[in-house]
Amino acid sequence: MAVFTAAEAINMALRIEQTGEAFYTGMSRRVQDPQVKAVMDDLAVQEQRHYNAFMKLSGYVAEMPSHSQAEWDEYAQYLQVAVDNAIFAGPDKALALAESIADPKDALRMALGFEKDTLLFYYDLREMMREADRPLVNEIIREEKAHVRRLAGLLGGARGQA
Repeated sequence: MAVFTAAEAINMALRIEQTGEAFYTGMSRRVQDPQVKAVMDDLAVQEQRHYNAFMKLSGYVAEMPSHSQAEWDEYAQYLQVAVDNAIFAGPDKALALAESIADPKDALRMALGFEKDTLLFYYDLREMMREADRPLVNEIIREEKAHVRRLAGLLGGARGQA
């Protein structure tokens, strides 16, 4: 099975951030609820910031720490599933998916799922980075967790209004 390099993993992270930005931009255009729209706009901006942070990493990323073949095989399988997932399938699919949503609760649920998938990917990515690069990935993970909490809180509030 193929082994992913650090550069390939960073490229996947870049794709995820581009997908997230397209997703949130599309959601913002679709939803009418001003509070949800504002959150979607803000998350689109944060995805662009994450993209820029990963771009900086891509310029000097070193080879990943050594892992056993079993660890590499497991990670490669995980990445394949992530890449095959509709949310990770690229900005065009994310935008089309976002454009199909009109209900604010559906938008929040979809966004929450996207953030959870992204968070899982970044936990694995962090383990594959050299120690010096991990603080940046840790910061992005911290922000992704904040996205999850924010979306879950809004979704909980939306449930209470239904």
